[in-house]
Amino acid sequence: MKIVTARVTRHSDFSEEYVGRTITISLADGRSLSGVLVESRRYWIKVKASNGSIAYINKSFIVSVMPTSN
Repeated sequence: MKIVTARVTRHSDFSEEYVGRTITISLADGRSLSGVLVESRRYWIKVKASNGSIAYINKSFIVSVMPTSN
């Protein structure tokens, strides 16, 4: 007898498309941050800002992500 299990569907938030690119992030509190997207995880992104600092941002606080021209 074959056991049938439910298929788990993983939805993408497209943040993987911007890894290694310079982006501008708009946050829920009205601030924005520009830098290179270093890594994207399920709930967090890692951004290296133009001044060299590293920021870890929870995705629930992100309003928009826009690629910037280099």
